[in-house]
Amino acid sequence: MLQQNILDQLKQFIETVSSGHTNPQLLTKPSLIKLALGFLDELPATRDIVFDYFGILAEIGVQLYVSPEMIDQKTGMPVSQIKQGAGNRQQQLRAEEYESFNMVKTSLQNLVWKGPPAWSPLIANWSLELVAKLSDKYTQRRMTISASCNYWLECSAMHGLLTLINSCFRKLNNTEAESCVETMLNAFHRYPMTFDWIVARLGGCFPYKIIMQILQCGIKRFVEDYRCHLDSEAGILDYMTSCHEQQLCAAFREMLKDGLSPKKPLDVAIVPFLLITTNYSDAILQSLVNVFIEIFTDDMCDAIVQKAPLWLSNKMFADMQPSLNNAVLRLNQHGAKLLLMVSRMAEKYVWCQDFLDTSMQELEQWVLKMRNFPLLADLAFEETKYMLWKSCLSTNLLEQQTAVRLLLVVSSQHPHIYYQTISQLLRKSYAQNPSTIGALMRLLGGQSGVLNFPSITKGFKMVLEDITLQEQVNNRLPMEPGTPTEAYNTFFNLNMLAKMQKKNHFPHVKPQLLTQSLNECLPKIIQILDCTIQKLVLKMDKDAAERSAEKFKLQQSNNNNNRESMHDMYKTNDVIKRPKLEESEATNTIDSQDAARMRLAHLIVDLLNNIEAGARSNVLRTPLVLKLAVLSVKYFFVGLTEQTVIRRAAAAHRSFALLQRQCTARKLARTVCLRELVESALFYHGHLLGQLEEYELDELKIPEHELLILQNLHTSSGTNSNRSVLHSGIIGRGLRPVLPTNNQSCDAEKQALYLKALNACCTDLDKPNNVEGYSLVSLTLVELVSTDVMYNGLPFPDEDFTRVTMERDMQIRRAFITSPVLWAVLGLIATHRPALCYSSVLLRALCATCLHHWRGKNVNKFQPTAANDELMLCTKKLLQLLAMSQLIPPPLANLHTIIEHFEAPEIAVLLRECIWNYLKDHVPSPALFHVDNNGLHWRNTSLAKVEPQYVDTLRQLMQKKLNKLGAHYHQMFIMSDLHVANSAAPAAATIAEPTTATTAKTSIEVVELD
Repeated sequence: MLQQNILDQLKQFIETVSSGHTNPQLLTKPSLIKLALGFLDELPATRDIVFDYFGILAEIGVQLYVSPEMIDQKTGMPVSQIKQGAGNRQQQLRAEEYESFNMVKTSLQNLVWKGPPAWSPLIANWSLELVAKLSDKYTQRRMTISASCNYWLECSAMHGLLTLINSCFRKLNNTEAESCVETMLNAFHRYPMTFDWIVARLGGCFPYKIIMQILQCGIKRFVEDYRCHLDSEAGILDYMTSCHEQQLCAAFREMLKDGLSPKKPLDVAIVPFLLITTNYSDAILQSLVNVFIEIFTDDMCDAIVQKAPLWLSNKMFADMQPSLNNAVLRLNQHGAKLLLMVSRMAEKYVWCQDFLDTSMQELEQWVLKMRNFPLLADLAFEETKYMLWKSCLSTNLLEQQTAVRLLLVVSSQHPHIYYQTISQLLRKSYAQNPSTIGALMRLLGGQSGVLNFPSITKGFKMVLEDITLQEQVNNRLPMEPGTPTEAYNTFFNLNMLAKMQKKNHFPHVKPQLLTQSLNECLPKIIQILDCTIQKLVLKMDKDAAERSAEKFKLQQSNNNNNRESMHDMYKTNDVIKRPKLEESEATNTIDSQDAARMRLAHLIVDLLNNIEAGARSNVLRTPLVLKLAVLSVKYFFVGLTEQTVIRRAAAAHRSFALLQRQCTARKLARTVCLRELVESALFYHGHLLGQLEEYELDELKIPEHELLILQNLHTSSGTNSNRSVLHSGIIGRGLRPVLPTNNQSCDAEKQALYLKALNACCTDLDKPNNVEGYSLVSLTLVELVSTDVMYNGLPFPDEDFTRVTMERDMQIRRAFITSPVLWAVLGLIATHRPALCYSSVLLRALCATCLHHWRGKNVNKFQPTAANDELMLCTKKLLQLLAMSQLIPPPLANLHTIIEHFEAPEIAVLLRECIWNYLKDHVPSPALFHVDNNGLHWRNTSLAKVEPQYVDTLRQLMQKKLNKLGAHYHQMFIMSDLHVANSAAPAAATIAEPTTATTAKTSIEVVELD
């Protein structure tokens, strides 16, 4: 039986609560609250009355929270529990009423954790109903879920109720949890506009259940009215995404599975509902796209196409597509991947192409308006960047162009991605799929309409810098033979682009933009060319040294007296005589690194020609001009080492264009190129042009005590002190290696290419008849061939003076023997008058040595002269040079055709009386020539009769041999006299001058003087 005092207390409690509605201070007394809490333990039957009282306390706290008197006048926000001490006196008096529910919350929470399990569902359901009523009653305006949470959680009563519900949920079993979730969802149905924030806040206790129930509720509403607003459902899902994205994705995965394979009537509406829901929240859209990317397959695409008519039939799909046009722009992840997936399907499905076009157009419009959007962050990710680079190489043109457009979009905000993309695409090979280079072409065109879009120059510099490091360090990963390197691919692509721009087949890029950018990168290109050429030159010199050492050893092993065998050995020189099966050997040779470097050098020079590097319009620093000139010459000689005639000709023509452009633009470049060409042919790479090898002293391996100079020192005293120990060789070692007889020509093809290179450097496109370049070659020859700085003037001295310069003259003669290309160079100079005049010292040395040699031919006995004798060939070539350059007039100009019919003493007399004396009296100087109206230098010797002292000796000697030289005598003397007598018309001679000069000028490709 209950005690009487408890009943009295209950009666008093009921009266107080009933009469306390007008006096909140009476209801919020701590004694009354403690009394009510005691009833829960002692009188469980009174729990409904007690919970009603607790609801009143909570409502009093909420009323105080939203009342104007509890608003901070400075901030306009409600004064929370923490800030009570800072309020006014009235606010401090009401603080006890405001905090009264905290005592209830603490007691009920202890009851949940320590009391019987039956309390948890009871308290949970009561709290849910109370929170729903208070939120609906005291919500003054519509707020977002986040704002509602922030607002109501500042209220002590509402915060306490939510804490109490959370504690109850943790003590529930599955059946009780289902009941509470149902209670919460029922409240959500009754108060959808004000209870959504409570569902979102408490949904974390049962995230998957709450999310699935919310989605099901939304689908039902959507089916009933497809134009309904889903703000509450979307708001709850959006709020829960931040902490429970995995559960949301799992729910989406389950629903998409049902939506794409509908079994129930509601399943048809799943996909449209989810798409419509994404318009309310970017977080929901992102989660849905993540799930879609994860589960997408090609079969799913067919399922979507099949189910689309079902979506359209119920008018739910009508307003969906316009709302999805900007959906991709709102994605923080997988946006680019989604667009690429759609682009792959666009060829098959028209709706994919429409969606892709609309999305890309809107994306580009946002870029033009300089607006920021989430997709931009996704495009800037490293993974996305590599994915787009891979798609740029796709054979699917829609996928390729979509990737390029996305890269251009992100490049407007992140220029480094633009430079990296150019660098990556230039390194790729497009040999198997030529159409894929369209991505690179479109990328170089940039984004039209965007201000301050990045320049392509930095992208070129980036890839060229990487290639420079690769070529210098030479630490590339192992590659299969024949696989093109990144350097090769880069320059191949640049060449292709430059050629296309030249032909106006490059509409995406502004005119001359590509050429200007590459010219700005010219230092880097030249640096790569320098590294490549240096390695090729080292390899070429190494091979030449090995061949020379092998020949020397072979020659030392042969019998020194067997000159014929030695001559045969030199005839096997692979530099002079080309193998017959060159092409078959080249195809069977493994593609080595040297071959790859050679191909790279060809591509670089092709690029330099395509961009017109070194032209007058390009401003270059002097060191760069010098370096480019030197590398151009080195490339020419490297090109001569190609295995086939066609490849050598192609490499030579590349160098011709490069040399001619530089030399025409700058005199400094012409000087350097000509000097390098002549110097390399004489001293460094002469073996390519048939130069005979002279062995060094150390190659003979002669001990120091066997040197002749030391032996002469030992015999410098006594009766034989005025004599020297002279030997024809080294005692105990046989004869010295001798040079081969110069009875065979050097490689005519390579020599012709070399002369064309000289001609390319000397030719002035602006002044076709300018001979300044050829004169420079002539002066360079004198400087390099003549070993003396004295007596290098133009005049021929008296014949006796040749004794002073005989040693120098013999060395010059030896240079012509060892380097046959010198004759061809002088022949080229001779056709461009008066350039040969500057080589007068060389002509004088050749003439003097020939004169002395012919004079000494028959000192002891008669020695017949062979037609191919080196002395005879040298004499004929000398006379031919003098005739071609018009330094000797007719009939002396025809002397080279009949010189072989004379004996040695007669030849010596002719050289002294006719040639030497004429040149001594008529100094070979440019003053002998006059310039006609066409700018040609010409000496009209046909109008002036040659003095008798220069031709009488020749006339008399020919008269003695009329049986052999009758026809020549008639042409040289009789016809020439008649011509001089009958040339009374100066105009006729004037007309004939340019024709003859032009004929002589066209003979520039002199291979060998006969």
